[in-house]
Amino acid sequence: MLSIKNGIDARNYWKSILRSQHEHALPVKADDLSAYLMSIRSDSVDIVERIASEGVAVVENYWSAEQCAKALAEMDGVIETYPDCVRQFSGGADMRMFGVEMVSETARLFHEDKYLRSMGELLGGRGLYNFATLGARIDATDTNRGSGDGWHRDAFGFQFKAIIYLCDVTSENGPFQYIPRSHKEWRVVLDSALGRLPVPPESRVDDARVQKMIASGAASARTFIGKAGTLVLANTTGVHRGTPLLRGRRYALTNYYYHHFQIGDTMLQKFAPMMPGTAERITDMIAG
Repeated sequence: MLSIKNGIDARNYWKSILRSQHEHALPVKADDLSAYLMSIRSDSVDIVERIASEGVAVVENYWSAEQCAKALAEMDGVIETYPDCVRQFSGGADMRMFGVEMVSETARLFHEDKYLRSMGELLGGRGLYNFATLGARIDATDTNRGSGDGWHRDAFGFQFKAIIYLCDVTSENGPFQYIPRSHKEWRVVLDSALGRLPVPPESRVDDARVQKMIASGAASARTFIGKAGTLVLANTTGVHRGTPLLRGRRYALTNYYYHHFQIGDTMLQKFAPMMPGTAERITDMIAG
């Protein structure tokens, strides 16, 4: 059933978040960022255009198999060494370690990758800070619901993440899925008005709703399989998930980028516990 009110509410909420981001986050120099990105990769403009249009883009072989193998081994070591800092979801199948850049040499390289941050800054037009890098290992168990516990939006307005697969990811061990163009304001308004998706600020989406949209042709879902070293760049205001695992295990690193003004005590509490030194690094950044 059509609800004009829901559409208006969705539009107003989305615009209020964008307005806050534009008012409080520092603008960037787009020309300088574009020149830098192109100096690193000649296809950078194409990548930016894909993310702007579809909400997501993939870069194959961003890391070598050797880099991924080293990072994967370090993630296993982190789980063993810092069990009190491992957050568990999906009945323990989904192990999440925030701040692995503080305890993993290879994760630190991903965390500090200027190219990735610059990509997000060019897309959003505002400066970003990598709050923390997530090291994640998820297993195929009867209780696993996939990375992220199902379909959801991370935020509203604009949100950027960089994800790298540390192992080969097939259709069976939890590939990233994304609904193209679901990051667009017009699409959020339309889906809210038609009752297809929850009205912001509700961010969780039932799988039944998504499957109904796909079956009716109102949406499609892209599934991103790839070899170890595959990079996924996404505006995660769009609807996405890690698919539930059927077998095996999936390892990945994810950079969580935020505008500086968004980071404070509330966010520190939300992601706690984190790896040793992470909260201190962020607190120092907040202090200036």
